[in-house]
Amino acid sequence: MNRFQHTLGKVCDNCPLCNYARKNPETRFGKVMSWHGQYCPAWKAQQELAAEREEETRREKNGAE
Repeated sequence: MNRFQHTLGKVCDNCPLCNYARKNPETRFGKVMSWHGQYCPAWKAQQELAAEREEETRREKNGAE
């Protein structure tokens, strides 16, 4: 992930509207934002950022055992 994508991901990660949509995907707003996410580079970058965080957490957990 390059620096620009990382920055876009952080912007989306800190956006209250995007956070609401991710936490409430069954709402009408959540569905619209999910559709919007198919085209939004910030939403896609945030998804990659979240996947990287999850993988890092998994690695740390496996290293502690």
